[in-house]
Amino acid sequence: MLGAAGRKTDADGDTALLARVADGDMAAMKALYMAHADAMTRFVRGRVRDEAEAADIVHDTMLTVWRGAAGFQGRSSVRSWMLTIARNKVVDVIRKQARVTLGDPDDQLPDDTPDPEAALGAVQDAARLRACVEALPERQRAVVHLAYYEEMPLAEIAGIEAVPEGTVKSRIHAAKQLLLRCLSGKGRK
Repeated sequence: MLGAAGRKTDADGDTALLARVADGDMAAMKALYMAHADAMTRFVRGRVRDEAEAADIVHDTMLTVWRGAAGFQGRSSVRSWMLTIARNKVVDVIRKQARVTLGDPDDQLPDDTPDPEAALGAVQDAARLRACVEALPERQRAVVHLAYYEEMPLAEIAGIEAVPEGTVKSRIHAAKQLLLRCLSGKGRK
């Protein structure tokens, strides 16, 4: 996995950095921030879709990491722990603003199958793919981001999303169907 400036993040290194953060080491906090800020910003921005609000949430998340580093129990990776904090901050913001966006239910998948040639051609167009991903309901967009952009295993995604692993699989399946439909031109963009 790549952090800021294309540097590879290291789970053991993250744990060591977090231990130093717990001891009040500002340089360690800066290193931890630099390793994860880009991924966290993309993760948050995909949920709130407002640049300033996303920046505030990332800042608030990192402040919570700074204050709560000593409470990290190692049940997950440091990155998963930080993304879980970020997810909870996003939920808090959405609740405060009473902005609940309901998407397609996970159990209602499109009936028609996309034309494979059209889907393959559409995948090659990165701008169109991004537009289709942005059009996904928030729950599916979040798991797609974590699974494919952050390359996280299903168990970690389930922990971050606070849902069973089977629900993550269902959301990914539904997202794939919606993406295929969008990319083939048979659905929304």
